[in-house]
Amino acid sequence: MAFERWQRSARYWHTVPTGTNVVLLTGIFCLFGSMGLAFGMMSAPQTPVPWALGFVALSGIGAVGYAYLGFRGLWKWLLLLAPLQFVGMSLFSSLMSQHAHSLSASMTDHQELQRRLIIEGFLNIPLIVAAYVLVVVFIRKEGARFFGQMAEVRLATEVHKALVPVISRRENGFEIYGLSVPNGQMGGDLVDVVDDKAGWLAYVADVCGHGVPAGMVMAMVKSATRMGASDATTTTEFLPNLNRVLASVSAPNMFVTFAYISGGSGPDVQFSLAGHLPILHYRKQSGTVQEHTVSNLPLAISPDARFETAAIACAEGDVLAVLTDGLTEVADKEGRELGMENLKAALLEHAHAPLPELVNALRARASQHGKQIDDQTVLLVRRTVALGGGKAA
Repeated sequence: MAFERWQRSARYWHTVPTGTNVVLLTGIFCLFGSMGLAFGMMSAPQTPVPWALGFVALSGIGAVGYAYLGFRGLWKWLLLLAPLQFVGMSLFSSLMSQHAHSLSASMTDHQELQRRLIIEGFLNIPLIVAAYVLVVVFIRKEGARFFGQMAEVRLATEVHKALVPVISRRENGFEIYGLSVPNGQMGGDLVDVVDDKAGWLAYVADVCGHGVPAGMVMAMVKSATRMGASDATTTTEFLPNLNRVLASVSAPNMFVTFAYISGGSGPDVQFSLAGHLPILHYRKQSGTVQEHTVSNLPLAISPDARFETAAIACAEGDVLAVLTDGLTEVADKEGRELGMENLKAALLEHAHAPLPELVNALRARASQHGKQIDDQTVLLVRRTVALGGGKAA
């Protein structure tokens, strides 16, 4: 546990700007240099001022070395520094004993002792003051950087909440519920419902990558999806149009997996997948869960890609579930991923629960298996009326 904390600390120090590092290390040099000078003052009868300054240099340089290596987790070099410093101090003390002579009790040597103490005292004061000032400067610089980052994180969190709110709607005999939980302050997953010319279209998008860059692409995907859904005359045109838009504005290494379910007034829904996980279908009548899939490339890889669509017939009480790999790829301590079958079992077990509870059950199954390491998103669509029509439940 202590080693892990040290590793986290080392990762932090790699992010500190070079100038701020120099300020702190200079403060450490001054602080421990003053300790070296204090040692010279305690042994003033045997240590002339020039040799006392040597102790300042050795103490300060050694402290800077320990700090630099310790901050960055360079353990092997840290272990090597200790004997090197011991050898250096021993050689320096040996040289001083050969070239410096101890003061006697004579009046002349007493005056020399006073002179040494006064000089070293005057030198020690600015070292201590400089150490204090430099450490304060470091704290202010890092405080400003840290709180600036915290403000950006809070802003990213608010932006994510605004872009990916909880989805809860009822549309023509269907109940729709969606939730996206980012792994960090801002994720690259997206769940949304939009109105199209045929009725409604619910979708999940998973942008490659993590953090703010993925979140920025996710915002672009949401905007393009809303425009694409309103412009497409049929659902078969939706993904090709969206793909062309994203391919024209995306970076070469960026892609998006995408899954949508589109419905209208009838019991059937249309769906398509772009490199996404299969849609899970709980059939109430048979008490089973099956997978629906079509083979398409993810979005933004090829502007001329073709996209197949398919239909699903939904009976009353049936549930369709769209998941992202942040759930299926949760791994236990042995590195074994949760997989789709465990989530299908959780869907089957809790299919009759209210949709928010069903989402919580799916995420609970994942959290029982291992720690969340990626954004987790769930979209659920439940048929709430019989095939012949009727009022929503």
